[in-house]
Amino acid sequence: MTRRVRFAVAGLGLSVGVASAAVGAAAPEGMALIPAGSFEMGDHHGFVDPRHGSDETPVHRVRLDAFYIGVHPVTNAEFAAFLDAAVKAAQLEVRGGGVYRVGGRELLFETVAVSPYSRIGWNGERFHVLERRERHPVVCVRWAGAAAYCNWRSAREGRPECYDLATGDCDFNRSGYRLPTEAEWEYAARGGAQSPYRNFPWGDEADATRANWPESRNPFRAGPLPWTTPVGFFDGSLHRRTDFNWPGDAETWMAGDGRNGYGLYDMAGNVWQWLNDWYGRDYYAYSPAENPPGPARGSPMPDGQPYRGMRGGNWYNGEHGHSRVSNRNPSYFRGPQDPDHPYYHIGFRLVLTVDAENRARIVPTPVQEVRRGEGRPPPKGKRQ
Repeated sequence: MTRRVRFAVAGLGLSVGVASAAVGAAAPEGMALIPAGSFEMGDHHGFVDPRHGSDETPVHRVRLDAFYIGVHPVTNAEFAAFLDAAVKAAQLEVRGGGVYRVGGRELLFETVAVSPYSRIGWNGERFHVLERRERHPVVCVRWAGAAAYCNWRSAREGRPECYDLATGDCDFNRSGYRLPTEAEWEYAARGGAQSPYRNFPWGDEADATRANWPESRNPFRAGPLPWTTPVGFFDGSLHRRTDFNWPGDAETWMAGDGRNGYGLYDMAGNVWQWLNDWYGRDYYAYSPAENPPGPARGSPMPDGQPYRGMRGGNWYNGEHGHSRVSNRNPSYFRGPQDPDHPYYHIGFRLVLTVDAENRARIVPTPVQEVRRGEGRPPPKGKRQ
């Protein structure tokens, strides 16, 4: 089915059976293959936020083609490599510590010179990652900056670019990198588990040992903001300070296992993740049943402007509401491109469309639940 949408750009001791989604088309490095299929999108648990009515209903069945999705969010090291290459190629420029398209007016990314919460600096010649945060998810990146990164990755690997950065058009027929649609994100976050539908990637319980939330008490919270953790940190392993350079006195920290059935990390907590979609509050009432691309324009926020959607929760917000797999959020804070908002809890992960040749080769296999070893409870995070 042709889809073209116009968007305006302004294991420690664990036996883990990660689901084998499909065979016949190897996933690119760092990505997981999500099989074609259908699911009932929305809130299956009747969650009610007392501050506003639910935007997660009606629950509706959605069918999606196969796609690849990043196992982790994009890291500071990966984003800094993009910035270096794009500035060298005269595609981007740094003005006052902010990163823009050459001659452009829309802010793509904030270096530490603009936001003290950014972990990437610029010395006039190169970008560099601060405080050994190379493996932490990039933050202080705007939607347009994430789209620009997608195009750069596509070009670097000889793939067709999905985004027209001048207009914001996203061509879903191209097999380059892009941001996930809201339906793709939720389908992937559920990890293949539909019986029953769960609140979180691992189950119904808000287990703070498995995600970077305020309640997780992970050792990075002893240092300065932002309190991100390295991607893949919640892997069920005993971590050591010598390996991660975290602040404070804790020498070791036991992480719970936050992976879902597709082996994806950080689908709850750590950083919000940009979606390709505009946020449409009532979109579920008229969403297409097959490969929904999101609304053509977003619902106006209190300032009258539309905003992009984001998913997954973050280190700043707890599990209540924000990190449930069905939770929806606009990227509205206090106004359009608010200069006072640090964007210090928003990152992104990549998606690749499976091209027709590979799609025909994919043979779905049964999705297995993530199994935890020998009847033992999952490890509890704690300072030692």
